[in-house]
Amino acid sequence: MKHKYLSIALLVLLVVVFFGYNYMYKNHRNISNENAHYKLNVENFYKNYKESPKIATKKFLDKTIELTGTVTEIESDNFMMDDKVIFYTDSLVIKAIFIGKKITVKGRSIGYDELLENPKIDQTTITN
Repeated sequence: MKHKYLSIALLVLLVVVFFGYNYMYKNHRNISNENAHYKLNVENFYKNYKESPKIATKKFLDKTIELTGTVTEIESDNFMMDDKVIFYTDSLVIKAIFIGKKITVKGRSIGYDELLENPKIDQTTITN
């Protein structure tokens, strides 16, 4: 009888550990392979945040967004389009763009910087 309870407890423990491990260590999202939830130009995306940051954050946060605009500023790990939206990316993407180039990009919306008044996108890849 004692072995039966011990076996059941061990089985329950193994199930809890298995599901706990899978919950904690989920596969990372690959934004470049996801379909975009929204396809907008930079101006319209920015306008949503300018009119109501809270509503736009609820709408776009952690969603895959595809945006079209013109590159206006480039730094080592990010760039800006139309002086409105900041895109964080890797050096390969940075090397493929230049100021004045009109591009379409896809990335994950990570919120709105109220101090700088810019929406931010990370995991950015060029789609065109």
